[in-house]
Amino acid sequence: MLRNVLLKTLRDQRRALMWWSIGIAAMVLFTVPFYPSLRDQAESLNKYMEEMPEALRAIFIGQVEDITSPEGFLNSQIFVFMAPLLFSILAVGAGARAIAGEERAGTLDLLLSTPVPRRRVVVHTFAAMVVAVFVVGLVLWGSLAVSGAIWDVGVPASRTAAAVGTVVLLGLVFGSLALAIGSATGSRGSAIGVAAAVGIAAYLVNSLAPVVDLFDDLKVVSPFNYYGLPLARGFDVADAVVLVSASLVLLAAAVVGFEGRDLAVR
Repeated sequence: MLRNVLLKTLRDQRRALMWWSIGIAAMVLFTVPFYPSLRDQAESLNKYMEEMPEALRAIFIGQVEDITSPEGFLNSQIFVFMAPLLFSILAVGAGARAIAGEERAGTLDLLLSTPVPRRRVVVHTFAAMVVAVFVVGLVLWGSLAVSGAIWDVGVPASRTAAAVGTVVLLGLVFGSLALAIGSATGSRGSAIGVAAAVGIAAYLVNSLAPVVDLFDDLKVVSPFNYYGLPLARGFDVADAVVLVSASLVLLAAAVVGFEGRDLAVR
């Protein structure tokens, strides 16, 4: 059983995944019913948006032009801030727990006492993180489809699939960073702290780029620059390649860091 680290990791995460799925579904099912009332106040809400300070609008609403359209509503309420935040938290938690968490719990020594190469352990835990985030992504997509049909939020399923797929890839970048930090240091706290700090900085740089010239020059290094508004523009293959490539580079760093480190003895 211990030879298949992927299945072991997924087994250990099954309860957390259940609660994450319930939470994501609840977020959608409590958010989407507000759309009809917002749609009926289109003129006043759009006027309020125009009067909002540009910096605040950039941070919390992004480049959404009309929050009373179906795409604008879902972008402003879910995909600009909440979905990236939640999926990043999910992935960072899984990445930090994968190696550093097992080491802290004292179970990693038992795992490595079997003929399982270290690189396989890292790759399998990375694969488990990918599976977990995609499962919760499917829950988000299904919840949007059901609630959209009930409350007449007319966004094609292909567009919501593109948005969900992109937010999953974004979350995996930060999860991979947490995995790399945890694999290199053995510290779950460092993995979470560094990944969270980088995520916050990346979000602010990309959000404030339209109003801060320095950030406009730096946004190319922010993963959020390759996230955009997928619900409005569809799935961007080039941006997806950048996000996937970043995760794979961080996976390679995790393998190198874990293979070259002495483990803590407990």
